[in-house]
Amino acid sequence: MGIAGSGMSAVAEIAKAYGFEISGCDLKTGGHDVKHLENIDILCVTPAVYFQSAQHPELVEAQKMGIAMTWQEFMGKYLHKDKFVICVAGTHGKSTTTAMAGQLLQAAGLDPTVEVGADGSRFGKSKYFISEADEFYGNFLHFHPDIVILNNIEFDHPEYFHNFDNLVDTYRKFLSNIKPGGVLIYNEVVKQTSILKSQFPNKFQKIEYSINEFPKNLTLKIPGEHNKSNAMGIIKLAEVLKINFSVVKKVLEDFSGIGRRLEELGTKNKITVIDDYANHPTAFAANILAVKEKYPNRRIWCVIEPHTFSRLRAVLSDLPASLKNADAVIVTKVFAGRETDPGDFSGANIAKIIPHSRYIPEFSDVIITLVSETKPGDIVLVMGSGDSSKLAHLILESL
Repeated sequence: MGIAGSGMSAVAEIAKAYGFEISGCDLKTGGHDVKHLENIDILCVTPAVYFQSAQHPELVEAQKMGIAMTWQEFMGKYLHKDKFVICVAGTHGKSTTTAMAGQLLQAAGLDPTVEVGADGSRFGKSKYFISEADEFYGNFLHFHPDIVILNNIEFDHPEYFHNFDNLVDTYRKFLSNIKPGGVLIYNEVVKQTSILKSQFPNKFQKIEYSINEFPKNLTLKIPGEHNKSNAMGIIKLAEVLKINFSVVKKVLEDFSGIGRRLEELGTKNKITVIDDYANHPTAFAANILAVKEKYPNRRIWCVIEPHTFSRLRAVLSDLPASLKNADAVIVTKVFAGRETDPGDFSGANIAKIIPHSRYIPEFSDVIITLVSETKPGDIVLVMGSGDSSKLAHLILESL
């Protein structure tokens, strides 16, 4: 239920490869119906349905029948069974790091199964299963990993967690799921939270990494300090799995990124358009610095599609600093996602506090503005998790 979602479709593909018989429905392709439950053993549901359509007859009936579960619960209970599970968690960089891990194990001949929320799946026949572990809705609490890579922890999903302590507590519960004798590989920034003060007495090994350890003889294709940090987690994973550094080096140097992560859509009239999934101030700031690193001395236009009202209210004070290195900022209407418009907050509130920014709610007007005001050599960086990818493609077409 919700099979067109990126995470759900990846899990459906893996389940099919594992021998499950799969059918699916989605609001985009015909909608949901109680009739779909005929001869069904499990109704696998995307968490968004629980938030947006909790009273839908298909879900309600499946709950009565005792067959409804989120796709994360399904994956943890059935697809991870008897596997050596590697999970990548954290507020930022999960998808990129999971994809890197998948390519590393593949290059090392370990034939892993890989589930990446933003970039699909890979079916492998070995014991290794790599999963992106998402904290929203406590999704990752259904996983019992052998190894966890923990990139970072910042406050996000305020509509669910409400405060930072709740978020940290959920991560703590997740780490307590690590199998005895397992390994936690964590970024030094994680120490700034209270999470590691928890007592996990000798249950698993802890391995810290820092961007300061980044090898001088390693050059990444993908720009940005945040990607060096992601790569460090992979270097430590390789050490744990005893994969030779020459393999790691080749994989990381060849890694060209995943869809919607600083993805260069193209250049037209010497103007380059880049699409990124970022929806959080830390990610905005990291992306702008990465683009400046790759393209010094070029003017950067940032087009932000704000994502969910609760998140934007929670991080409002951090937004001006996160966008200060852009030369011009356009803020569009808010993508509500799981939420309803409260009526007292919009992209205008965001644009008001950000220097050199404008509120242009409609995509069509954003395109008109950019077509008339961009100049050869400019970069247009579009960031958001809603419909902004469509906007980025339309901008490129229109230049």
